[in-house]
Amino acid sequence: MGLQEGEHVLIVADRPTLKVGDALREESERITPRANVKLFVLEDLARRPLAVLPGEVLASIPWAQVTFWAAQSIPGELGARGRFIDETKRNARHGHMPGITESLMAQGMCADYDEVYELTHKIQAMAAKAKEITVSNRFGVKLQAEFKKSLRWVPSDGRYHERGKWGNLPEGETFTAPYKVNGRLVTNLLGDWFTERYGNFKDSLSFSVEDSLIKLESLDCGNADLKRDITKYLTTDANSSRAGEFALPTNPLLISRPTVGNLLQDEKARVHIAFGDPYPDETGAKWDSKTHVDALLEECDVAFDGRKIMEKGRYVV
Repeated sequence: MGLQEGEHVLIVADRPTLKVGDALREESERITPRANVKLFVLEDLARRPLAVLPGEVLASIPWAQVTFWAAQSIPGELGARGRFIDETKRNARHGHMPGITESLMAQGMCADYDEVYELTHKIQAMAAKAKEITVSNRFGVKLQAEFKKSLRWVPSDGRYHERGKWGNLPEGETFTAPYKVNGRLVTNLLGDWFTERYGNFKDSLSFSVEDSLIKLESLDCGNADLKRDITKYLTTDANSSRAGEFALPTNPLLISRPTVGNLLQDEKARVHIAFGDPYPDETGAKWDSKTHVDALLEECDVAFDGRKIMEKGRYVV
């Protein structure tokens, strides 16, 4: 985060993530005076799920130069988290850590972030030239994605040293809003609150995508509860089932390791595609959504305009 002495730090945590919140607070106080660091615990301020941001948190955002959101992801809070990001981008730089755990602090956060930065910008530069990217794996994924110059590739490189910069931590990916997606997806890990509720589920979820929209009738999963929940989620608004993000992993430490069942970290290790909000401020997309759910894809072969750049989840360039 590039924290400097004298800057103000705002940390939002909850009861399950309080040890992480305390660690962020203690480390911040090594650099800037204790009076310049605020730690809020959500359960002390409001009933969850949060319908809106607590007033104490909202009032403190303009005070801070560095902010962290280090709390669990639970159903119904995406809007509050999104409001927090939007407000912090006005004055601060933000480290977003929804669903963070102590184990993730000891794993993905311990990567060499100079290496993360270098790989992120190398892959971003290559991806930005591609008109078509294909993805396949042995589990049945077969995707074709088209891209436009007007839709920007964003380097999530882990360095947030300027006002308005933000990203998910642990970090390491480059992403954009795809122009068009067609094909079939098979996944065992979803984002948002599905990570907390279902983790790395055994019964794969598969579905077809046509002209960027999930065909809801094609949803197939042996877990009836998961199928019901994701179907309801994808019908939240008109764009909830629309492909809004295509992302490539760029955390070298995590790419070489097994996934852990937490999308906050695992998306930095694997190819993933999200449905719902396309982060229009970052990508330049002209639409939005109230929802955003990622689907992780394992052991992918990836080609840029026919040139293979990844084989079984490992870069070959």
